[in-house]
Amino acid sequence: MPLNVESLSNHAKTALLARLAYTLTICARDTYEAGTDRVVQPELLRAYNELLHRVTGATMNHVLGSDGYLLKDILEMLQAFGEKNKRAGEMQWALEQAGKSL
Repeated sequence: MPLNVESLSNHAKTALLARLAYTLTICARDTYEAGTDRVVQPELLRAYNELLHRVTGATMNHVLGSDGYLLKDILEMLQAFGEKNKRAGEMQWALEQAGKSL
């Protein structure tokens, strides 16, 4: 996922993480049946939740200025998630959407 995160300001990194969390929630909607409360891919939904936990944790750490996952680590997790769950295209889309307006 070719995004040069090293050149981003801390504010831009935080914004990218927040936008990434938002776009991942959109991607995760594919795990349930539209218009119902029925989850049709519970294992994948759980995997999205774990990824979102890390992304939102990294966002919180950036806001608070505390240690935690680096943005490059989150991007590596995003890529690994996509490969493992056959969602590489969705992860690329999520990153592209999150990176807009930076």
